[in-house]
Amino acid sequence: MDRGRILILGQSKESTYEIRNLLDTRRFELEIALSRDVGKMILAQRRMDLLILHTEMINAEMEEFFEFLEEKGIEIPVFVLGEEAQRFREQLPRRAEVSCFAKPYPVQHMLSSIEAL
Repeated sequence: MDRGRILILGQSKESTYEIRNLLDTRRFELEIALSRDVGKMILAQRRMDLLILHTEMINAEMEEFFEFLEEKGIEIPVFVLGEEAQRFREQLPRRAEVSCFAKPYPVQHMLSSIEAL
C-alpha cells in the first residue's frame, strides 16, 4: 500500500501518537481521531485504506461505530493495537479483516501486513 491512507483511532494522544510515530517515517498519509465521532466524520469524507484501532477505544459503543461503517458501505481492514489486542478482537462486532498486534509492537510484521493490503 504505497502512500496509503491510515486512520488511527484512539482515546488518548499518547497512544495514538505512539502508533503514529511507528509509521510516520513511511510513505503513509496518517490521520488521527481521538473520538469515534471524529473517526466517523473522517471515514465519511475520505477514503481510508486502513483503520488502526487502539484497544482503549473498544467498548460497548464500538458496535454502533461498526454499524455506521456498514450503513455507509465502508469496507476497511482493521488493525487492533494495544494491550491484550487479541482478547479485544473478540469484542468487535465485525470479525473479518482484523489483525491484532500487542505491545511491544512488532513493527516489521505490521509493515509487512500493511504492504500486503
